[in-house]
Amino acid sequence: MVMAGCAEKKEVFDASAVFRAAEEDMQRGNFEKARKGYQEIEEKSPDKSYDAALMLRVADTYYGEEKYDEALVEYQAFLNYHPVNKDAAYAQYQIAMCSFNQFTTIDRDPGPNRTAMKEFQKLLQKYPKSIYEEDASGKIAICVDRSAEYELYVALFYYKRGSYLSAIGRLEKLLKDYPGSSAEKDALYYTGMSYAERGDREQALAALDTLVKKYPSMQREVRPLIARLRTK
Repeated sequence: MVMAGCAEKKEVFDASAVFRAAEEDMQRGNFEKARKGYQEIEEKSPDKSYDAALMLRVADTYYGEEKYDEALVEYQAFLNYHPVNKDAAYAQYQIAMCSFNQFTTIDRDPGPNRTAMKEFQKLLQKYPKSIYEEDASGKIAICVDRSAEYELYVALFYYKRGSYLSAIGRLEKLLKDYPGSSAEKDALYYTGMSYAERGDREQALAALDTLVKKYPSMQREVRPLIARLRTK
């Protein structure tokens, strides 16, 4: 005789199937749908072996949507919980990339660029010889150039308004902090010009002589100015 009060059989949650479906959505660029799948596994699956992978996948969905602030929070949470995981270097790289990708133009807030440079440097220090080392080094060089270009942008703002002393301060900071940057040539030129405008012949000649030595192609452009300064 069948008991009327027999409990119905519970449906077993298939974490593997949900994970595969979420991975397929991820490949197709359906990031929000993929994220919902990963989060469903986090909530329902008793198997915690997925935890680390799921945290990264959720972060990657935000990154894929260019929601960098949200992605950064998730990557950092991964590192907080799994600091020695095999994918820790990847998470640190992605943290740096979140800031790197938020930089827009030279005339905007340089904060994301400075943060990106710091995070790439942290990657090189904490995870030496990782597969991201070469790329991180290249990104640091880009960040250095961006920082130098920003200093040049501010210096030219002062220069064009006749605030030559303020311009010199920014230009000399650029030359000290970012030697060999893409902005170095212009920085030397406008340092010389700023000193010349202030009547400081000696400092102007020093900057322009350095410019010509490091960038011989500038000799034709600055030769007349150098000649005038030497005859004063």
